[in-house]
Amino acid sequence: MQTLSNTPALAAYEALAPTYDVFTAEHDHDRWLRRLDGIVEEHGIGGYRLLDVGCGTGKSARPMLLRGYAVTACDISPGMVAIARERLGPTADVFVADMRDLPGDLDTFDLVTCLDDAVNYLTTRDDLLAAFESVERVLAPDGLYLFDVNTMLAYETSFASDFVAESPDAVFCWRAGQEAAGEPDSAYSAMLDTFVLEADGRWSRTTSRHEQRHFSDETIRACLAEAGLQCVDMIGQAPGVQLSRPVDETVHHKCVYLARHEA
Repeated sequence: MQTLSNTPALAAYEALAPTYDVFTAEHDHDRWLRRLDGIVEEHGIGGYRLLDVGCGTGKSARPMLLRGYAVTACDISPGMVAIARERLGPTADVFVADMRDLPGDLDTFDLVTCLDDAVNYLTTRDDLLAAFESVERVLAPDGLYLFDVNTMLAYETSFASDFVAESPDAVFCWRAGQEAAGEPDSAYSAMLDTFVLEADGRWSRTTSRHEQRHFSDETIRACLAEAGLQCVDMIGQAPGVQLSRPVDETVHHKCVYLARHEA
């Protein structure tokens, strides 16, 4: 297992942290989390203690905070954590952590979330299993684990397409890797060049490399089972916040999993 100090995800998000909110400005996290919280209510949980793993800048955790959850959040990137602390305020406990090795002194949580394809930044099966085992240790007996992953369609379309996005003070250039799409459990990569207009009128440039892996349903369920968890629901997400069952990797861009302790 790679250590916290050298993981590709850390390097990618430390570089992206200052402009992440601009890059994701069109993502409607408020609406998305309302939909997900509705699904949580359908399944039921024993309380409102939330741990958001891979919290980024807190855009996913804030709607849950406003809905009455007691929020704890963590991310591998200190830069992202600093912004999340500011966004979530003093009532939330926000800290740096690797999702594969969550702190041993954590309390248990009624709901653990891991969103925005953070799971796909785990680049091996062993890493995926370690992350699931780490969550299992902090999940309350009647708790719910909710996470999303990219489907094959995402890797064949949005992740694999070069694009340029602009804002008044920033330009983002996404350059897809050359990996052949079509094989489940394959690795994918892309480069993101970020150009920011500085106060002196000059443009600065940072580059982040995004390495991800597609995980098949078979692999995810097997790792959940090995970690002492079982899938209790899965829902497909089309662009935006359109959710439907059953999951179809030729239609949906993401799959949302819900898991509990094995009965």
